[in-house]
Amino acid sequence: MKIKLSILFICLAMSIFSQEKVDISFVDVPLLDVLKETETNFGVKFSFNTEIIQGKNFSFKKEKCELVYLIGEIERQTPLVFNQINKRYYYITKDSDFDTNEYNLLKEVLVTNYITSGINKKRNGAISILPKQLGVLPGLTEPDVLESLKIIPGVQSPNETAAGIYIRGGTPNQNLILWDGIKMYYSGHFFGMISAFNPYTTKEITLSKSGTGARYGNRVSGVIDIKTTEKIPEKITGNFGLNMTHADALLTVPLSKKTALSFSARRSFSDILKTFTFNKISMRVFQTFDNNQENQIIDKNIKFNRDNKFKFLDYTTKFVYKPNENESLSLSFLHTKNKMFNNFAIPFYKDKYNDELDIDNTGASINWKKQSTEKKTHNIKSYFSSFHLHYKGNYNYIDDYLILSSAKSNSLTDFGISYNMNYSFNDRTDLFWGYDFTSTKAAYELKYSIDLEGENRYSLLQEDKATNNTHSVFAEYLYDNDNWNINSGIRFNYFSKINKFVLEPRLYFEKRLTSSLSVKASFEQKHQTLSQIVEFLTSSLGFDLENQIWAQVNNDDIPLQKSLQVSSGILFNKNNWKIDIEPYYKKVSGMTSQTSGYNDQTDDFSNGEGKVFGIDMLVNKKFNNYRTWINYSYTKNSFKFLDLENKYFPANHDITNYFSWSHAYKLNNYEFSLGWIYRTGNPYTAVKEFYTDEDGTPHINLDSDNINALRLPNYSRLDASMTYSFNFSEKWKGKLGFSLLNIFNKKNILSRTYSSIPIRNSNDEIEYQLKEADKMSLGVTPNFVFRVSF
Repeated sequence: MKIKLSILFICLAMSIFSQEKVDISFVDVPLLDVLKETETNFGVKFSFNTEIIQGKNFSFKKEKCELVYLIGEIERQTPLVFNQINKRYYYITKDSDFDTNEYNLLKEVLVTNYITSGINKKRNGAISILPKQLGVLPGLTEPDVLESLKIIPGVQSPNETAAGIYIRGGTPNQNLILWDGIKMYYSGHFFGMISAFNPYTTKEITLSKSGTGARYGNRVSGVIDIKTTEKIPEKITGNFGLNMTHADALLTVPLSKKTALSFSARRSFSDILKTFTFNKISMRVFQTFDNNQENQIIDKNIKFNRDNKFKFLDYTTKFVYKPNENESLSLSFLHTKNKMFNNFAIPFYKDKYNDELDIDNTGASINWKKQSTEKKTHNIKSYFSSFHLHYKGNYNYIDDYLILSSAKSNSLTDFGISYNMNYSFNDRTDLFWGYDFTSTKAAYELKYSIDLEGENRYSLLQEDKATNNTHSVFAEYLYDNDNWNINSGIRFNYFSKINKFVLEPRLYFEKRLTSSLSVKASFEQKHQTLSQIVEFLTSSLGFDLENQIWAQVNNDDIPLQKSLQVSSGILFNKNNWKIDIEPYYKKVSGMTSQTSGYNDQTDDFSNGEGKVFGIDMLVNKKFNNYRTWINYSYTKNSFKFLDLENKYFPANHDITNYFSWSHAYKLNNYEFSLGWIYRTGNPYTAVKEFYTDEDGTPHINLDSDNINALRLPNYSRLDASMTYSFNFSEKWKGKLGFSLLNIFNKKNILSRTYSSIPIRNSNDEIEYQLKEADKMSLGVTPNFVFRVSF
């Protein structure tokens, strides 16, 4: 009932917003003249220092333009900020953080404010997110790099994490994530609940769901390309802040007029202070892990001791050198680290459980770009990326009588270098071509041992180490005029590990039928050599938070993955209405049951394939300072494996219907946002048989004939956020924010598994009972943020 009243209030508010509309046409007009004409046309008054607009011109054309839209366009093209006093009066200040390169991005944009401010649609079909311009989103007080992607149709997170990004049915390990050209192999903090990328260093995030450019390779799903700012400020700038999980700081220092150095750092403080927000997230992350350990205690009145500790950090540095306006050189460095300790003890039984996990991702890149002539632009870049995961678990029963030990290590080293050139035939036609070389070494080692009364009774070692070198040549043809946008390309790859050549055609085109209506279509083919396999050796001991390891293709049990995707759709954009509808079909081959997590139904690797049919839809409307949008996705995502029925069944992450309705409103220095999510529950498999053998060992057999035939209850959540921006002085600015996730504390089930629980029966004998293990979503979770910039 409360949700219905909230929605009714918002609908009523939409009906009362109105504003005068004026035809606008400025072509390289001095900004002072633009402001004077705007005052006359809209009956408003601007107060400003004329020095901040000297030498600045403005170009913009739009029929029936509203004042708020015109002001937004001026703010995008210039370093000016319009501060509203009331309906008529504004005072204008200068934004010292303004980057002219961000405005240059708009030349590539087809639809600005595609969903909300700071989210634009590019001419090649990709989505561009500019964190500095991004409005407040439901449940977020800060522009989390990966979390912000979830409001885009076709992007979901069935496990409710920031790093668990599923793009059109593809799994997170099938996404190509780049940070300043560095390939990232672990993109989350706190087991994915927070993204590993500092949003305040980020200039632009580009998301490609289909029709991906030929310059991107070796992943079969989406592309998330993160680029940091290359601005050389006139003076030292920076910002710092904290929320209820971590603190961060960013500093940019101009070394000269041509060089600058920036440094950023973030660190959790949960090892010093555990806030209510951290405790909520911790309960969500460790719930099944903790419950499994507690359920093994036969006498429930026996006391136990638990100590879960977790911390993360990341830091970046970047050096920028611009000898002239046509040339630039940048060096970037990134390091992320996650560390977890778990100690669980039952003093009465003299049992001890210890787990330790370390995850590191380090990378560096160098990027040189030069425009040699008006038509030629050259680019040489190189990167190095290193990923390491180390886990150690020791389980000591009855004071060293029985010791179970497990260890896991997984490492990746990735090096790449590329050259590309863009040749502009004219203002409408470009040819982009280049060459990539990458060398990727993947290794893993799994150990498990059982010691009884000081003697080793069982040991097992699984390991693999392999290197793949990839040579790729690619070309893209880009054509853009008032009626057509075409991005066609081809990529030719050679994979040394399997001695195979593959061809990958790509195409995206958009045809404008009228000034407000366009049709579009895309086609792409991709391949992937690296896979993440689900290992059950160490996770069977209870630690199942990070049970995936990277492994190299071998054309045997880990085949080369291949995807093919086609899509088509329409785009309507008129009078602040935006409607985007896009059906698609995707097929992926080269999958295995272990890469998909179905080896609890079969003991062997089983080859298979997947297919996805879906429809993504966006409806967006803006009324003055209020914006509302609806995001709906229909998805039918199914897998088929030879040893698992050999017929299609719903994928683990199949979400048939996903619906969200979001709202954003700006009033002077306040921003408000409200969002409601409603979706189909995740699929799960029922138990077919549960029994205890002659040795007293319990066995749980799932119904392998009806995999994922059941559904969890539907998921729903209402989130809200608000921020307030203010000035300490002309130079120092501040921001306060508050967010509330899952306002009504809805008890959503994210996944369901089963475990066997020991109990003492009436005859004082130990027997086992089948128990459902449900992973619940976050309950009501508040968060605060305070930031200062200068």
